[in-house]
Amino acid sequence: MSGDAFVRQMLAAHHLQRRYCREPHPVSRRVFADILGQARDTAFGRQHRLGPVRTPADFRAAVPIGGYESFRGYVERIRAGEQKVLTESRPYALHTTSGTTGRPKYIPTTRHWRNRYRGPALYAQWGLYFQRLGLERYRPGNVLDMSWERSVIEHLPGPDDTVPVYSITKRPAAVGPRDWNPPWYGEPWFLDDSGRLSLYAKLRLLAGSDVRMVVAVNPSRITALGELLNEELEALLKDLHDGTLCGKAFPGLAPARETAYRLEATHSFGGRVTLVDLWPRLSLQVCWNSASARYYRGWLDRLAPGVPLIPFSTTGTEGIVTMPVDTHPSAGPLAVDQGLFEFVPCAPEDPGEPLPPDAATVGHDDLVNGGTYRLVMSQANGLYRYDSGDIYRVVGRVGHLPRIEFEGRGGSVSSFTGEKLTESDVHAAIRAAVGSASVPSVYSLVPTWGRPPGYTLVMEWPDGPGPASEAFCDRVDATLCRVNSEYAEKRGSDRLTPVRGRTVPPGTFRAFAERHIARGASAAQVKHRWLHTDDALLADLPPLMTGALPTDYAKDRT
Repeated sequence: MSGDAFVRQMLAAHHLQRRYCREPHPVSRRVFADILGQARDTAFGRQHRLGPVRTPADFRAAVPIGGYESFRGYVERIRAGEQKVLTESRPYALHTTSGTTGRPKYIPTTRHWRNRYRGPALYAQWGLYFQRLGLERYRPGNVLDMSWERSVIEHLPGPDDTVPVYSITKRPAAVGPRDWNPPWYGEPWFLDDSGRLSLYAKLRLLAGSDVRMVVAVNPSRITALGELLNEELEALLKDLHDGTLCGKAFPGLAPARETAYRLEATHSFGGRVTLVDLWPRLSLQVCWNSASARYYRGWLDRLAPGVPLIPFSTTGTEGIVTMPVDTHPSAGPLAVDQGLFEFVPCAPEDPGEPLPPDAATVGHDDLVNGGTYRLVMSQANGLYRYDSGDIYRVVGRVGHLPRIEFEGRGGSVSSFTGEKLTESDVHAAIRAAVGSASVPSVYSLVPTWGRPPGYTLVMEWPDGPGPASEAFCDRVDATLCRVNSEYAEKRGSDRLTPVRGRTVPPGTFRAFAERHIARGASAAQVKHRWLHTDDALLADLPPLMTGALPTDYAKDRT
């Protein structure tokens, strides 16, 4: 596909997405009919007697709300090779993602689902990005796409599987004519031929290119890129002067001395360099910007000053929920072309308990501005009336559709004695203690059982424990008391101990993320957590601090 044809396809998909906002009901009816067609003549459909079902009300009466565990048995049958278990279309892969029970979830994906739903949605959202930049043609080097990784590793079934299992962001190829297949698919910087994506290789291979936008799902990917630019600047400058990658020749790679001179001059003048210093025409950042992701905003501004940010679609392995259609920084209209969506009113601090199978739901027409809701969704990949556990807030409307913002997962609150600490509380306390709105992801608060219980602040602290780190914890504790009256009351009555500190060397949290990626997690799934709801992080720290930290990161860049 030529660059011009590619851009035309994206813009057409974007315009269609905007039309869905004006006229949502015809597409909603088509989606429901397709979901029903996929489910009816399957093991799931027969068990739930979907034959007579004709309307969404019939569907709700026949199918109870359920979390992933209610689908696990069906998925195991798919893994064993049985066909027509959840969908008429045969799954060609199972996408793995983390589960709240500690057991991984395996989400079926079919060619029908990719070609009819996921692929067209990606064309639509990228159409917005190209439209905002006024790009009428894609030229190699215009885009740094870190939202997924092209993998050439053969995804073979495991010993108990007949269907390949891998992360949704690590897929080898498009599966049909409507699946997402961008022209940078074959460019060297996009290829993950080692099984481990190299941020340094992306920096080097695109240095000197006219990068106009940087796209990731999770903002931590962009901040990691910006920090790596500074950490490895000396090595990068040498590679740019010599025309090498990590000191070695690379096919088609030439010196980029003009870029090297510009970075050297900026570094000598101001110390740090930014992504804009590397790519002067960088004009757009794309990533999540809601829930805990919003805490990265100040950091992103520092690494790419003056570069606007608009959101990536609210998407997970299970499906797409919202689609960006304009420049709203954090929320998009409900993606009615992607599935059948139901909502259960809830409190923002919903404890995350499984919804009752017969919980009353409302449709998108009945959502109230400012209200918060648990999401129940049905998609043509085989998840029907799926309790996602996610909470959304209505922040407005786009045409006839609600504009909703991801608030977080139900249960992402820590409470020993009723203090109900949230990530927002913790981030506010750390920001106040640091004295800056831009706080790097090198702090995490962990609940720690004791008599009485309390919280441990794990923090990267170069000087180790001492008066300075203890004073920092005192400031965090004091601010938590100010921002959360329940926490203050429990502290005042000695039902909670003061925040304790656990210092770790710089690089620990990055090593923690890299270990998860090396174990098969996608970069988008590895999110920094300012507040943990259990103490598993404390158990993970010793191996990280006794060998997992990179001692010579430059050796591991490719």
